[in-house]
Amino acid sequence: MQTIQIIISGLVALGVLVFVHEFGHFAVAKLAGIRVLKFSLGFGTKIFGFKRGDTEYLISWLPLGGYVKLAGEQLDETHPVEPGDYYSRPWWVRLFVLFAGPLMNLVAAALVLGTLYWVGFSVPLAKPQIMGVNPNTPAAQAGLSAGDVIVSMNNQAVDDWERFAERLNQLVLTAPGKPVTLSIQRRKEIRSFELLPVQDAKSKRWLLGITLAPAGTNVVDRVMVGTPAEMAGLKDGDRMVAVEDQEVLTKYDFQTAIWPRGNQPTRIRVQRGTEILERTITPMVQSFPGQGKVGVIGVQFKASDAQHKISYPFFTAYSYGVLQTWNITSTIFISLGQMISGQISAKDSVGGPISIVRMAGQEARSGPVDFLFFLAGISVMLGVLNLLPIPILDGGNAVFFILEGILGHPVSMKWQEISQRVGFALLMGLMVFATYTDISKLVTPFFGAHP
Repeated sequence: MQTIQIIISGLVALGVLVFVHEFGHFAVAKLAGIRVLKFSLGFGTKIFGFKRGDTEYLISWLPLGGYVKLAGEQLDETHPVEPGDYYSRPWWVRLFVLFAGPLMNLVAAALVLGTLYWVGFSVPLAKPQIMGVNPNTPAAQAGLSAGDVIVSMNNQAVDDWERFAERLNQLVLTAPGKPVTLSIQRRKEIRSFELLPVQDAKSKRWLLGITLAPAGTNVVDRVMVGTPAEMAGLKDGDRMVAVEDQEVLTKYDFQTAIWPRGNQPTRIRVQRGTEILERTITPMVQSFPGQGKVGVIGVQFKASDAQHKISYPFFTAYSYGVLQTWNITSTIFISLGQMISGQISAKDSVGGPISIVRMAGQEARSGPVDFLFFLAGISVMLGVLNLLPIPILDGGNAVFFILEGILGHPVSMKWQEISQRVGFALLMGLMVFATYTDISKLVTPFFGAHP
């Protein structure tokens, strides 16, 4: 039953995203006066259809997106171009039609994310954990250190790390010149510290000189699809006990132990029920902002059972949606550059249709909010990858139209056909590689995991 849910979720995800992409081409082609011969939801044999004007609207049996067929979309040098044909429009109009598909994916992602931020969703509350202490600051002078978890401030429990700075400033404003008392958990011990906040000259905010992140337990909340953790057989609910004999009590303990061990076989002990298991896992290398290259195995840790709702006003929510879409786009381009330069492994980073279907199923089981966040991220990826200047993709065809604008005439069909064959071969090679990687990740838990 779970397998069926995974397959259905994956097909829905791929189908919706490809359909959104094709709808972008369809809508702009119609606006440009280009005759659209067919617009289909799905591929293959027609189930149902009707014709309105020049366009036949279809529902086809294979629900993997859709397609648009434009009049005269293939330049034929032996036949004249007719009014309403694709090539009857200037090169820059055809360029807009091409870019409309990827742009629609980006717009859809921004709208989905904006709607989530506006409607609101619940996230686990997490206490603030100190990730860094700046020198010559109140925190450094008091003796706070990285890894400390802030439990309370002036005897008031601190449960939400994102509101810590706001609460600190409110305390200082209500009692100026007085120190604040922090209770922190350091490993298994609770300690108290008094600190006198200092005001930042630029922001006028009161600071302690610490960098915070959400604290996490040592309990695995989720094992990500296609990662070293999954290949080693780790499961949701496992409790991390040790990494290379270093005791793990919190997410921070695990990160400080695993981050320096990229591409190095690493012994990890976990507790599953009453049983202690040991696995040897080789973390893959990823680049994190502010951290550089670190080793990761692909797990998320549980923060707490408490929840709070995140929701923003309409315009703020959709501006966050646009910003998040931009951040995802930037991350994809950075990752592509790192793969090309060899900074990160393509085998660890590339996923094919099997991975997408499995990830879609995992997110769907987690709930509609996680599934929609996943859908938005994949939509951005589909839009960005289609912009790459590879013949047969939208970006590759765009290169031909830009050259047409520079040269004053279309690139010959001979060169277009040769380029498209090369592009098709590249895409097929990438698809074979991605599918091979997907399959190897599936079979490794059965044949390649180290006991």
